[in-house]
Amino acid sequence: MHTAGKRAHEAAVGATAVAADGAPDAAARAPRGAGRWLLLLLGVATLGVLVYQVNAEDLLARFLALGWRAPLLLWPYCLVALVDGWAYSFTLPRAAARPPLLTLVLIRLAGESVNTLTPTAYLGGEPVKAMLLVKRGLTTAGSTVSVVVAKTALTVGQIVFVLLGIMLTFERFELLRHGDVLFVALCLGGAAVVALLVRLQQRGLFVKLARLAGRVGLRGPRVQRFAIVAPEIDHELGGYYRTRSGDFAITTALHFLGWLLGTVEVKVFADLLQYPISWRDAFIIEAISQPLALGSALVPGAIGVREAGGVAIFGLLGLDESAGLALWLLRRVREAAFSGIGLLYLMYATRGRKT
Repeated sequence: MHTAGKRAHEAAVGATAVAADGAPDAAARAPRGAGRWLLLLLGVATLGVLVYQVNAEDLLARFLALGWRAPLLLWPYCLVALVDGWAYSFTLPRAAARPPLLTLVLIRLAGESVNTLTPTAYLGGEPVKAMLLVKRGLTTAGSTVSVVVAKTALTVGQIVFVLLGIMLTFERFELLRHGDVLFVALCLGGAAVVALLVRLQQRGLFVKLARLAGRVGLRGPRVQRFAIVAPEIDHELGGYYRTRSGDFAITTALHFLGWLLGTVEVKVFADLLQYPISWRDAFIIEAISQPLALGSALVPGAIGVREAGGVAIFGLLGLDESAGLALWLLRRVREAAFSGIGLLYLMYATRGRKT
C-alpha cells in the first residue's frame, strides 16, 4: 500500500507539472485507442453479470424501498466535500487572497469530476484544479504548490485510513494476536514513505522534471513556460514544508477526517437500503475499497470494477452480496450528482476561455 501511495503521488506531481500555464497538457490527457474501449466493454459486461447473479428484482426492490428518503443519499458526501475544501485552504499561499470555502469546494469537485470520468489514474483533474485556482487570482507557482501539497496530504490520510481498515479486518477474523504491534510497524513504515515524499519535493523536483522533459524531446510553448516557472515552484514548495509544517499537519488531519466520513456514507447507505451493518464493517468496507479504486484507475469510470470489488468485500465479511451491489450502485448515483455539480462549475469558471 505504501508503494502504491508513493507511485500515485509521484504521478500526481508529474501531472500537475504540465499545468504550468493553467491548462492540462496533451501528455496528461486520457489514454485513447482500442484498449480503453475494450476495458469499458469488459467493465459493462462485468456489471451485467453481477446484476444477473445477485437478482435484478431484488436490486429493484431495494431501490424502490428508498422512496422519499432518496435525497438523504447526498448529505454524507456534502460533509466530505466541505471537509476536503477546508483542508485545501491550508495549502494556499498565506499572502494571497484566498477564495471562499464554497469556491474551494467547487474547485475540488470540478477536479475530482475529471479524475472520476476520465481514465487518467485519478490524476487528470489535478491540473484542472491548478487552472481554476489561477483563474481565482493565484500564481501558477502558488496554485501548483497547493495542488501538490493537497495530493500529498490526501495520500497520507488515505494510507493511515487503509492501514486501520486492514487491522480491523484482521481483528474481525481473529487473524492476529498482536495486531497493535503490526499496526505501529506499518505506521512507522508509512511515516518513512511520507518523509521520502516530502524530501523529494524539497530537492528541486520541478526543475528536474523540466530538464527531463527536454531530454526526452518534449517541446512546445507550454513546456517552455513550465521550465521558466519550475524554479519558482520548487522554491515555494520547499518553503511551504519548511515554514508551514503545522498547516500540512492540519491538512492531513482534515483529509483523514474526510476518509472517515466515507465510513458514515457506507453506514447511511446500508441503513437506507434496510440492510443495517455495524460501524466496524462500514469502516472495513470503505477502507478495503480504496486499493480496489486505485487498481481500477485506468478503466473509464471504473465501471464494473468497483461494483465487483464491493460485492467481493460484502461476501468476504459474510454480508448479503446483493446489498453490496446495491450500495455501490447508489454510490454511482451520488457520484454522478456531485460530478455534475463539478462539471457545471468547470463550465461556468472557464466560460469564454479560448481553446
